[in-house]
This record gives sequence, structure tokens and C-alpha cells, in this order.
Amino acid sequence: MDLEPYLWMVVIGFIIAFILAFSVGANDVANSFGTAVGSGVVTLRQACILASIFETLGSMLLGAKVGETIRKGIIDVSLYNETVPILMAGEVSAMVGSAVWQLIASFLKLPISGTHCIVGSTIGFSMVAIGTKGVQWMQLVKIVASWFISPLLSGLMSGLLFFIIRYFILNKDDPVPNGLCALPLFYASTIGINTFSIMYTGAPVLGLEMLPVWAVALITLAGALVCAGLVWIFVCPWMRRKIASMYCPYPSRRLVTLGVFNSPVSNGGFSFDGHMRSDGQVYHTVHKDSGLYKDLLHKIHLGRLEDERSSSRPDNNYRHLRRNNSYTCYTAAICGMPVQPLMRSESSAPPPEDSEKLVGDTVFYSKKRLRYDSYSSYCNAVAEAEIEAEEGDVDVKLAADKREPRAPAEGVLEDCVDEDKEEKDKPQVFLLFHFLQILTACFGSFAHGGNDVSNAIGPLVALWMIYEQGGVMQDAATPIWLLFYGGIGICTGLWVWGRRVIQTMGKDLTPITPSSGFTIELASAITVVLASNIGLPISTTHCKVGSVVAVGWIRSKKAVDWRLFRNIFLAWFVTVPIAGLFSAAVMALFVYGILPYV
Repeated sequence: MDLEPYLWMVVIGFIIAFILAFSVGANDVANSFGTAVGSGVVTLRQACILASIFETLGSMLLGAKVGETIRKGIIDVSLYNETVPILMAGEVSAMVGSAVWQLIASFLKLPISGTHCIVGSTIGFSMVAIGTKGVQWMQLVKIVASWFISPLLSGLMSGLLFFIIRYFILNKDDPVPNGLCALPLFYASTIGINTFSIMYTGAPVLGLEMLPVWAVALITLAGALVCAGLVWIFVCPWMRRKIASMYCPYPSRRLVTLGVFNSPVSNGGFSFDGHMRSDGQVYHTVHKDSGLYKDLLHKIHLGRLEDERSSSRPDNNYRHLRRNNSYTCYTAAICGMPVQPLMRSESSAPPPEDSEKLVGDTVFYSKKRLRYDSYSSYCNAVAEAEIEAEEGDVDVKLAADKREPRAPAEGVLEDCVDEDKEEKDKPQVFLLFHFLQILTACFGSFAHGGNDVSNAIGPLVALWMIYEQGGVMQDAATPIWLLFYGGIGICTGLWVWGRRVIQTMGKDLTPITPSSGFTIELASAITVVLASNIGLPISTTHCKVGSVVAVGWIRSKKAVDWRLFRNIFLAWFVTVPIAGLFSAAVMALFVYGILPYV
């Protein structure tokens, strides 16, 4: 059949397909890197760079096979043999319906399933074109079942894995020995599960679809064992030295412990060493990589706004630190000092621009102080705080203790107690799970690129093949350049708008730590592999949300935003009908308003 008059539809299809890929990148890619960004192991920019690389590779290497399901597995395309232009219009309509709903969900920061979007859109245009004939209704039944099976199964798997990690590692006074012993197992599991998933799915470009299951299992097992051996030989000793250096950066020198402070740090211990400058003054150094920095900086940030609103002059017994760098805040958090702007004394001349008040009385440096880097300034403040606390000259306590006492609202105290029970990773645990979570996120991104590029490009591939072959059967292999086109669109959506759903998955739904993030990623991957192979309907997005909620609830009863989870579940519920309605509306425009005049 000559389809040359319908070239305009192919051109429109390419434009809409890029918008659809954009929407997939803005919404679905958060499944891979949302928890990694939320736990702080990577920044948003780093996550976008890594996701761009692995999403594109996954889409090109794995996307060809999974795209066939979207093209042929939802409706019976043979029913359109006599009405090929109708099927072409339907593919365009499906892309419009899916893209519109995913963009709306991304604007609302709600993670939804891209697969469910495209399924709903395909059913929508088919019902307008030929009614209910040819619709694979079992696909719809599987989708409804996946709303419940995916989060429950993944949540149970994540909860079990987190209980094991917490019992054997997180709750130990010294988590390092058990953590180092478990590290090869963690790496082997990560490599094994994800390798099996990728190879079992099959990559036509690499010829992996020809391998039997036993060969895939054997290759996976061998790779996991080799990985475990390498981690045990190289990574574990390096990690042990790295953790040891956190607490003893200068083992040959005398260490002094700041145990006299009423510190917000749970262990209360912090070591530093003294050095003498050429002018005879002693300054002190504290290791920058102590592992406490982020946590303490967060604590000082929580009370900063209220401190800044205070207009009354603080008591002279409290130390003022000029907030000129992050280490000043770090020092204040360790020593329990208020962090407030340096206030000018009415009875004295303005201090020099570079002056800094470090002691409890009203003396300013009369001469320009020597410029230290921020690290030296930080170390001096720690040392002087220790001396004053030992001599009893300064009342060292948290800035929050200065505030006017207020009667707490009903239920606030109970909530605060629950929040205090929220588990946070120790610095050693952060190091142990840091790269593991990055690794699982990269694997997840690679697999996601292979699976979900079909949601963006599947209808476009169908449209292109119908136009090229002049028929509906689409027998040719998926062109690699089309998969690359879809990967570019996904990466564009991630960079421009991906932060919205990443914030929901990584921060708003529940706080994430490296240990919990690794648990979520690994358990979700295990759930998807197992459920897919035994025939259970599953959704990667739903699995990830279920794992996040389950682990967050185990870590702290009040940590999960249940209202947000309710909104996410409602978005899952309406995804198929809303995407179908958008697609049906566009299809009706084609069938009754455009095609009769072409």
C-alpha cells in the first residue's frame, strides 16, 4: 500500500515521540537515581550525568527486544490490514495521550508507570478505531493486579533485607567488622542480580537472546564470584584504611579528645592535633573527612532561621562565630554554640572588615587578623572552645537552649520523640554503602533505559515500520538509530525536569540513607527479576515506591509521608483511564476530522 500521502503523520510522530521520551525521562528516570540523590551519595548533576550515560546505553543495547511488546502485544494489529492509515493515526494518538499524562504527573511530582501510560493510550485509540475488538484485556487485568502486587512484594523483600542489614551491621557499636565481611556479598549480589536481569531480557545487538537460561545463570554466577573475590582482596583493605584514617589522621602524634562538650554528636569524641605557627601561636587541626560534617551541618541549619529572626542582643557568655564558611557551622555544631550574625556593638567603633570574634568577652581584634583558610579558622575555634569549656569561662550549650521556652502544641512532643528515633547512618556505614548505592543506581538506570525506551519509542517504531513496509505486521528489526533517538529524548527530560520526581522519591516520601537506599535498589531489582520469571505482573515504578515506603516505615514510624503516598497510589489508579481518554480524544479528531479529507 502506498503511504506516501501520510508522510506528514510520520513527521508529527517523530516530534511527539521526542516529547514522550522527554516525559519518560522527567518521570521514570527518578526510579533509578532518586534514592541515590536523596541519600547524598551523588548530587543531582552527577546523577543526571550517570543516568544520561547508562540510560542511552541501555536503550540502544536492550531496547530492541522489549519494544516488540509495546508494538504488538497490546492490540491485534492484523485487524488493521485494510485500514493502515487508521493504525498510523492510532500510534500518534497513543504517544500524545501518554506524553500528556506523564508531563502532568511530573509537574505534580508523582512517580507513575510509563508502561501503564502507553498501554492505556493504546487501548484508548483502539476503542475509538474498531471498538473493543482486538484489545488484549488480560494486559489490563495484569496492570490492575500490579497496583497491589508490586509495592507489597517489593516492600516485603526490602523490609526483610533491611532487617538483616540493621541487625548484623547498623545496630552494632562497631559496624565496620561485619560491614567489611558483608561487602563482598553485597557487591556479588548487586552484580549477579542485575547481570542476570540484563542477559535474561536479551540484547539483540549483543546476540544475548540466543543464550539458554542455564548459560545465563552460569555466567552470572561466575561473574558474581569473581566480583566478590576482587572486592575481598582490593576493596575491603582499602575501605578498612579509609575508615581508620577518619578517626586517626595523624596516628604518630598526640591526640586530645573533646569529651568535655555537651555535643550533639552521639559519641561525643573528636580528635585534633596541635601545631605551632612561625609567630608562636598554636593552631589545631581536625581531619576534614571525619564523616560528621553533613549531619552536623544539617542540624545547625534546622535552627538557623529562628536564630536569625532574633533581634535581642545575646548574652556575652555565648560565643559568636562569623558565618563565613561551612566549617564555622561545623564547629558550632560540635561545640554546641549558637550560629548568629556578628552584631555590631553600639558602644565601640566598628570592627575591621576581617575581624572575627572568637571569645566570650567584648574584645575585637584591634589589628587586621591574619587570613587563615576556612579550615584553619575552624580548627582554631574548636581548640579555643575546648580550653574555655575546661576552664569554665564559657557556658557551652546548644543554641536551641537560649530560645524562649514555649508550650509545645499537642502531639508535637510525641512526634519529636519519634523523629529522634529515626536511624541515621554512621560515618563508617556511609562509606561502606556509598559506592554500592551508586553501582545499583547505574545498573538500574541501564535496565530502565532498555525497558522504558520502548514506552517512548515503541509507537514511533511501529509508525516508521508501517510507513516503510506499507503494512501493519512490522517484521523488521528495530533500528538502532530510533532507539538512540529515544535515549536522547529521555536524557533531555531528565536534565530539564527530572529533579521534580527525584525529590519525591529521594526526599519527600521518606528520608533516605546510603544503607536504606542500597536496600531499596537491590530488593527492587530482586523483586522485578523473580516476579517477571514466575509470571507475576510487576511495575518497576511501583516496586521502587513500595520499597521506599517499607524501609522508611521500618526506620521511623513517622518518617513516611502517607498523604503523599496516597496521592501517588491515586495517580497509579487513574493512569490507564486518563491516558486512554487523552488518546481517544486525539484519535477521534483524526478519524472524524482529519483522515476523511486526506
